[in-house]
Amino acid sequence: MATICALVALQPACFGAGDDADERNSAERIPACTTDVEPELARLGVPGLSAGIVKDGRLVCTAVAGLANIEETRPVTPGTVFWWASVAKPVTATTAMSVAEQGRFKLDDDVNRYLPYQVRHPNPECAEKAITFRQLLTHTSSIKENESKPAYKDAFVVGKPRQPLGDYLKSYLLSGGATYDANANFLAKCPGEGNRYSSIGFGLLGYAVEVLTRTPFDRLSKERIFTPLGMNDTSFSLAGLDQSKLAMGYQGRSPATFDAVGYQEHANYPDGSLRSSVPDLARFLIMTMQHGEYGGARVLKQATVQEMLRRQIPALDDEQGFAWYHDKQAGRKVIGHDGFDPGATSFMFFDPADDAGVLLVANGQWKDGRAEALLKKLFDESSEY
Repeated sequence: MATICALVALQPACFGAGDDADERNSAERIPACTTDVEPELARLGVPGLSAGIVKDGRLVCTAVAGLANIEETRPVTPGTVFWWASVAKPVTATTAMSVAEQGRFKLDDDVNRYLPYQVRHPNPECAEKAITFRQLLTHTSSIKENESKPAYKDAFVVGKPRQPLGDYLKSYLLSGGATYDANANFLAKCPGEGNRYSSIGFGLLGYAVEVLTRTPFDRLSKERIFTPLGMNDTSFSLAGLDQSKLAMGYQGRSPATFDAVGYQEHANYPDGSLRSSVPDLARFLIMTMQHGEYGGARVLKQATVQEMLRRQIPALDDEQGFAWYHDKQAGRKVIGHDGFDPGATSFMFFDPADDAGVLLVANGQWKDGRAEALLKKLFDESSEY
């Protein structure tokens, strides 16, 4: 087993809206954070880590440690492209809201108006109740992950998924489908009446937007977000990414047990198949913190971002916005999302009171609660800038 090493970039510049394109596109020119993340590898039980601190509209520093690929003895660098798991959901929500801004759909529209098949709750008393875009964005659609059968987990594959997004969802959500289960795939409550985190719901959100725009969702996200923000190392698909920059995902808690899971994708990709580097995703975070604008590019209107961040369903969940969550982390009231999938764990949070944000990602799986101490150190460091 290769020895895990630390590597921290010590370069003299960081990027912001006023810097030229070459500087913004060079992850290696961002200064190193003073927080030492190398000791966190053993404590968190992950092969590699990458982190970044955002302050006052800039990515002010990055911190990296460990290996992006153990078999190749390839170290993590600031430009390493990680799998961010469910941190993808705010990106998916942003893509959807960019389409809503154009009047292509309304938040309380029934998604079935735009789908080639009808998705209805299996309970006859709920069947006529609409499943809306707002419900999909707030996990109140009544759609849930099937925990009794591996219908969701089995869809992780190395390389291109076996089923297109629409076919996968049809199989899961329509009676007679190979992975359909009326009791396990839906809550007992009708749409809009209960709150349950739903990755399948975000897949359906992405697919509905894909159908009504007649554009594959991954391409739509690139056109609406990644290209305007200069996120050249970001994609929902492995195709087109530079494999030499990719972090391999690993399961296991120590160097002796790390087991590569391969470069995986999922048929339900809008919910969590995003890959990006810390400097790339920092641009998305800064854009959100700046209410839709970054570096002269406006992705969303200010009012749209404010609506996305607003607590949407206080009667059911007082933390829930459109994909974004209001939370207490690192002794702060923050807004953000985390992610957890085989071979990937991640954080993306910002403190609106201090105009500070932190991104943290690993190519392994830290235990619940283990990374909060590191998150606090990075937020504490943000006060120095």
